[in-house]
Amino acid sequence: MFPKPTTFPTENTHRLVVFLDQKLHGDYERMEDILADAARHLRRAEEAIAQLPYDAFKPIQGWVRDLGKHAEKCRFLTDDFRHAAQSALRELAKLDPDDAPALIGSAMRHLRDALEASHRVTDLLAAEQEISRHRGHHS
Repeated sequence: MFPKPTTFPTENTHRLVVFLDQKLHGDYERMEDILADAARHLRRAEEAIAQLPYDAFKPIQGWVRDLGKHAEKCRFLTDDFRHAAQSALRELAKLDPDDAPALIGSAMRHLRDALEASHRVTDLLAAEQEISRHRGHHS
């Protein structure tokens, strides 16, 4: 890192120097943030899907309803949530991209991000349990 300055120039210049002691945090410390990101991505996917033409929306409406239930309860770590998100993604992939390319792309991107965040937090929790179990056997 840069050393703190001990002298400052005296010319007619104005400088503002800010030193922040930033600590790097891994995903484990950010689990709550990652899960909140999943909720945000799901909301954005739902917003994009809601704007789709009815013919495009019809095949995925059941999955969207299921995803909405998970969003209401903030349940993003369940297999049911992941199954609904994956199924909605599969149905979105089948849509004609000419119907609403920007909306379909946005919905798919946000659903993938929500799904990825769900998997990441689940993996972190599973790793924590495995480490705890390992330490318990070797103490």
